[in-house]
Amino acid sequence: MSEYVAIAIIVGWLALTAGVGALMSYRYRKAGAEAWFVAGRKYGILILWLSLGANIYSAYTFLGLPGYTVKYGAKVLAILLYGQLSYIFAFLITPKLWEVAKERGYVTISDFFEDRYGSKALGALTAVIGAIFSAVYIVLQIKGIGIILDAAAYGMLDPLTAKVIAFALVAAFTVVGGMMSVAMINALQGAIMLVAIWGIGALVPIMHYGSWGGAFQALATARPELLTLSEEGALLSATILLASSLGFWMWPNRIHGVFVAKDSRTVRKNAVALSIFQISQIPIIMAGVTAAAMFYSGKLSLPDSDYALMNVVKATFPPWVVGILGAGAVAAAISTAAALLHSSGSLVARNAFQRVFRPESGEKALVAVARAVTAVIAVIALYIALTSPEIIVSLLLTGYAGVTQFFPGVVLGLWWKKANKKAVLAGLIVGTLVAAATRMNAVIPNPLPIGPSQIVLVKDFMGIYGGFWGLIFNFPIAVIGSLIAGREKKRRRRKR
Repeated sequence: MSEYVAIAIIVGWLALTAGVGALMSYRYRKAGAEAWFVAGRKYGILILWLSLGANIYSAYTFLGLPGYTVKYGAKVLAILLYGQLSYIFAFLITPKLWEVAKERGYVTISDFFEDRYGSKALGALTAVIGAIFSAVYIVLQIKGIGIILDAAAYGMLDPLTAKVIAFALVAAFTVVGGMMSVAMINALQGAIMLVAIWGIGALVPIMHYGSWGGAFQALATARPELLTLSEEGALLSATILLASSLGFWMWPNRIHGVFVAKDSRTVRKNAVALSIFQISQIPIIMAGVTAAAMFYSGKLSLPDSDYALMNVVKATFPPWVVGILGAGAVAAAISTAAALLHSSGSLVARNAFQRVFRPESGEKALVAVARAVTAVIAVIALYIALTSPEIIVSLLLTGYAGVTQFFPGVVLGLWWKKANKKAVLAGLIVGTLVAAATRMNAVIPNPLPIGPSQIVLVKDFMGIYGGFWGLIFNFPIAVIGSLIAGREKKRRRRKR
């Protein structure tokens, strides 16, 4: 009977989350567009910090990072470090973006592109790109929920059913309640995430090897090559570090989360406070180091690398502790999925449907379309999650490669008056296509004794991250194109 304890704790937490979501959904069921999209821009530092923390740190934190550590070892440092670097950019960029959004009434990142560059086409394109790559991130969360519930149920729960029920729950509250529901759910999820990470993850290496250093020594004995970087691995890690830190705040759901703040000072404080969540990835990676040392020395069984954290915790603690960790991990996945669904529906409804096809539509029609699009994206993401074989971190990096291409347009638009809409549009199109093309899928024999005999590997062209390739083309096109357009404009004025 003790095996039921873990899943009961997770279900209990989901019920509490559902209750909060239902309450917020009911209270704001008739709210206008600004309440649905950005929660009336009223939240202070505590709710903003917990909500954005849960929004950002998702299933990849609990499952992807330990799993990536088991498979690739030291390469995981790039994923750890780019988040810390990103908060420097957050401190510089997000307060300015909030101020412009407040002044101009923006509720999505695509509003910025449309208004700043005077182009509905650019706004619609960024909305579609944002929704597509956000769907990849949503898939990651669904897969994560399935893995967590499967592991926590000790084989007694059908993972397919678990994925459908858990994700249908969050989709329903997102569709009905909008940002009011999402922000409050995420605040709860952020709190339990921190408890699970520091109260459980940090203890795993100590319980097995006496200290964090002992876990590294054990891994050095079992698989020493995982503690070093090859030349190719160093290049890939460096380009992931740079490109993803620039793209970190280009995710539509994260910008959406910033817009709910009550003022720019709160946004600036939050950029500093959120680094606590990033530091919290360290104990999770250490749990991954422990799982790797145990797996390669024959002390731990893993059906797939993404099960690393859940299985090492099951091998360390009683079921009730597994339940608390599972609740934190499910919280991470659901909170991010809710924010992604909300932002995707907002982007398509406001910046594609309303701006391009139905400019005369009112608030009720806009919210209705946003809810419908949110539901459709949820169903599509669920289908892909059930059929896609890619590992969690691979999905994350594919999403980053796409949304990072927003960075040139945002930065140039905020600080360079000469930035030209056609140049930015061309840079965005080329950058996105290059980013997608340089992250190539290849079916190869599985080199590790984990998972199926063959795996789908995303191999970046020449060992350079696809998102970085996109920026190599995107930035020069946007800058040079804007300079050319400026000279052409001056030339026409002289002729007059």
